[in-house]
Amino acid sequence: MRQIIALLLVVILVANSKLKTHIPNRVILSEPTPVEQFMDKIAEIETPGGGYQTVNKYGMMGRYQFSPSTVRVLGYKITKSEFLRNPEIQDSVMVAYIRENEKLLQHLIRRYNGKVVKGVKITRASILAGAHFAGANGVTQFLVNESHTGTVDAFGTSIKKYMSYFSNFHLPPLNS
Repeated sequence: MRQIIALLLVVILVANSKLKTHIPNRVILSEPTPVEQFMDKIAEIETPGGGYQTVNKYGMMGRYQFSPSTVRVLGYKITKSEFLRNPEIQDSVMVAYIRENEKLLQHLIRRYNGKVVKGVKITRASILAGAHFAGANGVTQFLVNESHTGTVDAFGTSIKKYMSYFSNFHLPPLNS
């Protein structure tokens, strides 16, 4: 009888070991969300080869090149050093900035989405990217003022070029 019980236990253990879930020896990351992809694309433009501790010669700082005043206006009371040391804060500031611009520019997103303005196909992403580049007022002027050719930064990048990078990018609404 003991031999039968022992044999049954062996059979159960062998069967169980074959049913165990395989755990890979590496971490499998999920695909980035559209918001994360949008943020990554902004960062590629703002800090090519750079990172969270980048500061340009005009004082724009971090992965997304924010001015210290923009960080303060968004409600973050931190030093430049704290900002540069903390990727999570920089990402939080970026999400807050996108959300704020989306609220401010929602009427333009509804009005212009899918249209072509000054040779640029307009999407939610292109408007929000333009707002990151030139502010809500800059992107508004580009869209509504026919004679406004658009903002050009100190490095020679134009809002038109910046927005065109995002013409075919799908970004769902952040503010529901």
